Amino acid sequence: MEYSLDPSEVKKVIDAKVNEQEYNEEQFIYYHLNRNLFNVKKEVTTLTHLINNKFRDNKGNIWEEASRFKNWFHTPKSRYFGSLIGMQPYSRKFLRPDNETGIGGEFEMIIRHDGKRIDALTHEGYQETYNFGRTSNASLHILLDVDPHGPNPDYTIKIDTGKVIIKDKKKELSGTIRRRNRIKK
Repeated sequence: MEYSLDPSEVKKVIDAKVNEQEYNEEQFIYYHLNRNLFNVKKEVTTLTHLINNKFRDNKGNIWEEASRFKNWFHTPKSRYFGSLIGMQPYSRKFLRPDNETGIGGEFEMIIRHDGKRIDALTHEGYQETYNFGRTSNASLHILLDVDPHGPNPDYTIKIDTGKVIIKDKKKELSGTIRRRNRIKK
């Protein structure tokens, strides 16, 4: 069965689930499988480092880079542990509160080491998703996103989300220092 994907309808079901009120589980699973409809698409093409773990995209929105520790579901396990000890991560996770759709969740971009966003066409097992429960509230995120994913991993939205250029100040600074040192010699 298909249900309305109007954000206000989605929000009603999510609120009922969170508040332990009566809701249609089949309808919630339908929303879970279609949740990437609400995530950002190809409109984000660059992220520029501001300070600490904050980045600004080409539209002026502020994103927060999650620690590598929190990227477990979006990284091959063989690469995950190396990323925790300083090796190049397979991917980086960026999050931004959704203050646009009315659902109140969280936009997520998983950007592979080559700049490609990990979507269902790239690698379905590690793909980014729209989060109904913001990751800053672990219990809500587990209830609304993590637990439903196990028995329902086959998302229906399969689109190319494009590439993102990440402009890190650390890399730019290290390049400046290298150029300065070459000039001194």
